[in-house]
Amino acid sequence: MRMLLLLPTLFAAGALGAQAAPAKTVEGLKAFYAQSCVKCHGADGSAQGPGGKKLGGRDFTDAAKMAKDQDADLVKTIRKGIFFGMVMPSFKDQLSEEEAGLLVREVLRKAEKGKAIVPEGGTAR
Repeated sequence: MRMLLLLPTLFAAGALGAQAAPAKTVEGLKAFYAQSCVKCHGADGSAQGPGGKKLGGRDFTDAAKMAKDQDADLVKTIRKGIFFGMVMPSFKDQLSEEEAGLLVREVLRKAEKGKAIVPEGGTAR
């Protein structure tokens, strides 16, 4: 009997501990970028850290390089991850294909050197 009374509590606790999926909005994806991508791609997407230090990720502010990439290829990389002497984790469990596409079109392709990618009213990490 006690176990039956505890089950709803356990389910509720599990639901509270579950990580919420990012919002399917540009602002939600900017928050995702600030949390998950800044370490390698920089606050502005230029793959440069403080003092101009080169980080391990690709430079999204390089228009010539970005023009060569198809959105579908970038989405695939975000969802599957890569390993070419460096590691990029897969974000397939955090972003749907639709969300990854929106991230590419509305956040990464609009990255500007020197302008942090942060949600409205947010700050770069």
